[in-house]
Amino acid sequence: MSEQYGGYAPQAAHPGGGQPEGAPSSYGQQWGQQAPAPTALQGFVTALPPDADVARPSQEFLSYAEGRVPGALIGLWRDRGIGFYGEQRVAIVDPGQWIGVLQTWLGSGVRSVPVAVTSFGHIYHYDKADGQDRIQCLDPHFQSNTVVTRDVNEFFNGHLAGGTSHVADLEGPRGGARQKLGPLAEGEIYYFNPMLALGGTVSPDSLAKGNGVEHLRQIHQMVGQAHRG
Repeated sequence: MSEQYGGYAPQAAHPGGGQPEGAPSSYGQQWGQQAPAPTALQGFVTALPPDADVARPSQEFLSYAEGRVPGALIGLWRDRGIGFYGEQRVAIVDPGQWIGVLQTWLGSGVRSVPVAVTSFGHIYHYDKADGQDRIQCLDPHFQSNTVVTRDVNEFFNGHLAGGTSHVADLEGPRGGARQKLGPLAEGEIYYFNPMLALGGTVSPDSLAKGNGVEHLRQIHQMVGQAHRG
């Protein structure tokens, strides 16, 4: 499945830099449009509302996803959209834009699908194991990939919306990064320079931002060079 998604032209998601801190979310609506009905992932949507610049993917994209990812995720894409949620605390992503990072870190045969990325580049990805749904988290900064949950609804409504996720843990650094560097543009993440993977520290002085895919691939390359050296 990752190969098919990798062949998709990435969807236009959020061309701007996000809404100002504290601004009310528009839920991606235009004036006069009816508000989307509650979905299976309403807990997530309530806790981390869509930013103003989310965009719904094409019908072709949604049709391709049928039977390949959980219906609840398709419903989120269709009814709310792809882009930043919760004032850029997390991005619901087009898998085609991020699958290359999983292939770099986990191998070209990886079959999981990127579904969400934190503001600091932790990639949550979906697959099935032994016939059961599974959400894993790739943390490039500390070179780990762990199972988060085997229930997609629980992942969105419980984990991401709760107080024990990377989204919650990063609240302080994210706030400092937004104050120092401004909001993220499409495809960007915050990170620390020097890289945490190479001994850098979590410090306001080392905050940076840039293209997420490029930076996460660069971490893999630099860590590999350090190990070989």
